Amino acid sequence: MLMIVRLYPKTDLSRVWNYVEKKIKEDMSEAATPLYATQSEGMMNVGIIFDVDEPDSIAKFITEDIVKCDEVHHTKTISLMKPIFFPIPKKKPETIQRYLIRIYAHPRHYKKVYDQLVDHRYPFNLFPIYISYSLGDEDILMNVAADSEETVNKFLREYVRTLDGVNQSTFYPVHKSKRFASLEELIKTEGKYTLKKIKGMSNDEVDFEFDWIEDFKEYAMLTGALPGDI
Repeated sequence: MLMIVRLYPKTDLSRVWNYVEKKIKEDMSEAATPLYATQSEGMMNVGIIFDVDEPDSIAKFITEDIVKCDEVHHTKTISLMKPIFFPIPKKKPETIQRYLIRIYAHPRHYKKVYDQLVDHRYPFNLFPIYISYSLGDEDILMNVAADSEETVNKFLREYVRTLDGVNQSTFYPVHKSKRFASLEELIKTEGKYTLKKIKGMSNDEVDFEFDWIEDFKEYAMLTGALPGDI
C-alpha cells in the first residue's frame, strides 16, 4: 500500500528538504520503501511517498529515523486508498509542470466524485498522473501535469467545483521532486495501481518509460523553459 508522510518544519523548510534528499536512502527498508519526495509551493511541508507492506511498517521511519532531523516539528501520515495511476501520453504540451490538487467533499459524495475524476476525458494540456482517496488533510488527492497554472485553475473552476458534493478544492505547483527508488522499481510499483486503458488512448500513444518524478524538469529544459518556470 502507498502512504504519504508529511514533514513540517519548525521554521526552515529547506533544512528538512536537504535532510530528506541526503539521508533518506540510509533509512530504506523492504517493509517501507521511500519512492520519492516532493515539495509544493504554498504547502509548508515535505511529502515522502512510501510503498509499505502494512501500516505499521512506517512506524520505524517516524519514531526512529526522521527524529534525527532536529528541524522537523511534527509529522502527518496519510494512507492513499484506491490510488489509480494513469498512463502518461507520449504527446505532451511543450512546457509542463506537476501540480498537487486537494479536494474536499461531503462523505456522501466521495465515491461519485472519485469516479467522475477517474472517468473524465482530460484535455491535451492537462492530464492526470494519479488520483486517490486520502481522507487525511484532504478527502481526494490528485497529481496532474499541465501547461500552466491558468489551465489547472480553469479545470478546478469549470469542472471539479461543479461536481455535486465538492465543498472546496485547491492546487499547488510542485517545485521540488526527488526520486529514491529506481525508475524500474517506481514503474513496477505504479503498475499495481495503473489504469490499464484510457478511453481514446491506444498503447502506441502511451509513454511507458517517462519518469514523472524527475523528467518534467528535463523535458521543460529541452523545450526552452527557464529554471524559474519549472
